[in-house]
Amino acid sequence: MKTTIYTLIFLLCVMASANGQMKEGDNLLGGTLGFWAHHNSPTFGLNYENQVSQAGIGTFGIGGLLRFSSYDNDHHENYSNLFLGAQANYNFNQIESGKFVPFLGLVLGFYSSSPNGVSSKESGLWLWGQGGMRYFFSPSVAGVVRLGLGNFNFNALELGVDFKF
Repeated sequence: MKTTIYTLIFLLCVMASANGQMKEGDNLLGGTLGFWAHHNSPTFGLNYENQVSQAGIGTFGIGGLLRFSSYDNDHHENYSNLFLGAQANYNFNQIESGKFVPFLGLVLGFYSSSPNGVSSKESGLWLWGQGGMRYFFSPSVAGVVRLGLGNFNFNALELGVDFKF
């Protein structure tokens, strides 16, 4: 039992002293290519996140994001979709060397979908839960995988690159 307690204390100390890839005040900016299952259409995205504060074994970040997609429906009408939102993420950045950074977060924003050439459109508040991971190839460049689930049937898998500055 003592060995287990000592091992646990040792691991917690190592995790707390690990050099995380992100720290308070860092900014991330990057683009994504998403795959929206509902319409089988690619989604192009832009993300920004500022690491506001260190919190335990990670950082709390806030920022914004933008998503755009276009698709044809069954009636051969072309639709354009725009998602604009604010995001809040918790980044677990003190795992091992800090190159692998999983995150969980929420997005709240505005969604607008309109058929091209037609004045009617659908719009509303957009709520999205997201989770994913970053892998830092260098101190300032990370590959990103993100899975998002939300209303308006916007459930997407996204791949991208983030630049830290």
